[in-house]
Amino acid sequence: MSADRPRNGVTSRGALARVPGPCPRRRAARAALLIILTAVLPALPPALADDLPPAIDAKLPELPLDPDQISVYVRRVDDDLPTLAFNAETPRIPASVMKLLTVIAGLDILGPEHRWSTDVYVTGELHDGTLQGDMIVKGYGDPYLSNGTLAELIRALRAKGIVRIAGDLIFDDHYLAPPESDRGDFDGAAQSAYNALPAALGVNRQVTDIVVYHDPTNGHVGVYTDPPLSGVDIVNEAKLVKAACKGRFHRLQVGFSEPEGARPRIRVSGSFASECPDERIPRLLLPPAQHAASAFHARWQELGGQLQGHIRLGPVPDGARLFHRIESPPLGELVRDIDKLSNNLMARQLFLAIGIAREGPPGTPEKSRAAIQAWLAENGFGFPELIVDNGSGLSREARVSAASLGELLVWAYHQPWMPELVASLPIAGVDGTMRRRLRHEPIAGRAHLKTGTVRDASCIAGYVLDAQGNRWVVVVLVNAVEGQRLPAWHGHAVHHEILRWVYGGGA
Repeated sequence: MSADRPRNGVTSRGALARVPGPCPRRRAARAALLIILTAVLPALPPALADDLPPAIDAKLPELPLDPDQISVYVRRVDDDLPTLAFNAETPRIPASVMKLLTVIAGLDILGPEHRWSTDVYVTGELHDGTLQGDMIVKGYGDPYLSNGTLAELIRALRAKGIVRIAGDLIFDDHYLAPPESDRGDFDGAAQSAYNALPAALGVNRQVTDIVVYHDPTNGHVGVYTDPPLSGVDIVNEAKLVKAACKGRFHRLQVGFSEPEGARPRIRVSGSFASECPDERIPRLLLPPAQHAASAFHARWQELGGQLQGHIRLGPVPDGARLFHRIESPPLGELVRDIDKLSNNLMARQLFLAIGIAREGPPGTPEKSRAAIQAWLAENGFGFPELIVDNGSGLSREARVSAASLGELLVWAYHQPWMPELVASLPIAGVDGTMRRRLRHEPIAGRAHLKTGTVRDASCIAGYVLDAQGNRWVVVVLVNAVEGQRLPAWHGHAVHHEILRWVYGGGA
């Protein structure tokens, strides 16, 4: 019998065959078969498509986008093949969607319980509240050493009896190699928080929050920094204006300078409208280790600690003994900040930790790239087009295909740490970088998706629960062509059409 000949009223491709004749028995049989097929067919995997769905294809001219600029990979998590693979093998700039690779590799190599530590060593003996030696703070790349955690560390040191340090206060940041670039190399915005570079020792993501507020008691504008910084002067030239909180009345400027032979200086100027709430202005000012040292010393003094020696950078000396240790929350929790908030610094710190786990310190991008390539090979992934820069996606050199990301997400869905991965992703219409997208549509709350946007790319990838309760992997990468400006919403329009199509079952 031919493979294409109908069998029992069904072709080899699952379609109803035309059964001739008006015989009532046959009509009854056909009706019964139709009922059975109606129940069975929705559970069958759809055939592979390599063209965009018509509704999406029709939308491209008005954006305007060419189909060659778009890659799509759509697959049910339990299917062997994708439902839709359009330009899926083409290497694309992934932007922050690259964080998925870093997070998945980190969860698998390091484990969800991995923690970073910050250690305090001492030399000399402790007598009557005085440490007769040096105190050394050594960082191991904790991406979550917050202002509050720093204060808890100093309180613990005080509780253990140290009031005065007779020697020096030393900060060791040698666990990671110095960065290959400067903060402003990506886009020139050297003081923007998203351009923070990895460091073994950093506090508050290396950010100084300059807090400006209306001080009604004294009738002027107040300024302070969080964390407080020792050795940094604040010049407050801001003027209070009795007015509503509107842009024409409320215009602040913040400058930072390091005059030769003088202390670093933060200058706040402009006008502050009296009806405005406190304003926090985040800036990257001091180098990471210097920022951590300045913040530590300021907190130390606030809590009554004294220092007789100097503040300096250097390694832990031989013979120093561990006095106190603090640890970060587990990686399974921290990946939420990495993905939901698209935290570049935390992703880069995790990326370096992956290399250290395989090659040992100091952490370098080269070790991490080699470690991830080896890990991919061990798990049967080729990904020949993959170019990993720094693990965060804040790069125009990084490349990956939609098919590679899609296959990785399908594999990750069947790993024991899958719940931590899915919980880390922004939820459409609910939180993170997806909180404003698709809020008023049926898919809201049913899609966990990592977003990625840079000047040349608008991307999305993750998991979607469709209207029938099926879970899908969806990857959509939209890139600009040379000389083109790609507004983020153009990419979003493509993402949303694909997501609506998947939510409807990918018919």
